[in-house]
Amino acid sequence: MEWNTLVSTLPDVSLSGRYCFPGKIPYSAQFASPEIIHSYGHEHFDARQDPRWREFGAEDIEEYCFWCSRSCAIACLKMCIETLGRPKQPPSMFELIQQGLAAGGYIIRHEQGEVVEFGWIYQPVVNVGQSYGLKGQVYKTLSIENICSLLLTGALVIASVSDEIGKRNDTPITHKGGHMVLVHGFEWSNQGCQTLLLHNSSGRFPELQENAVIPYDRFAAAFAGRGFAFWSANEQDE
Repeated sequence: MEWNTLVSTLPDVSLSGRYCFPGKIPYSAQFASPEIIHSYGHEHFDARQDPRWREFGAEDIEEYCFWCSRSCAIACLKMCIETLGRPKQPPSMFELIQQGLAAGGYIIRHEQGEVVEFGWIYQPVVNVGQSYGLKGQVYKTLSIENICSLLLTGALVIASVSDEIGKRNDTPITHKGGHMVLVHGFEWSNQGCQTLLLHNSSGRFPELQENAVIPYDRFAAAFAGRGFAFWSANEQDE
């Protein structure tokens, strides 16, 4: 979607209200047991002790231990596929990770064999989504207002933010980016965007996981200004 189209779809500043994706968006955590994400993040919980690790789709506990902390983008992708593509048999997290790896979406070692990690590369992840019939686009430069515009076109937006956004509001944000969340709604007033509504695959508390409401200033402090978006194959993005 071109920027002039994004700007033209911003809501009238005289209108106030909450704008949400029309339909339920299944929530996926990047950890098999979302109820103990706080323990993962703050109590050094050993993933080998996760009683639900097989639900991730991995057959080996060590594979789960490696990928559960590296799969925020994949959890967002899974939520988009289930919402927009509605496959009869939704892929597991580990199936999507394998597909992302096959598409060149995550580099673990460079050509000399040394371990290097760059995180998930956007375009290959988008390509995996497109293999499920979705439309997708990478945005190397994105503002919060652009996100609002994209949501109004029927998109789901995956935004790069600090993982600190998954902590409660009295916790300061110290850096931008490094984590991905699925943004699916916002609240608008005559002052502009007030809050963002999102699914956070590693929110530390239930209210910061599914349908987390994040104030504009807090989101802005965590947001790296980039991301990607998906639409249903039936939506027009031109």
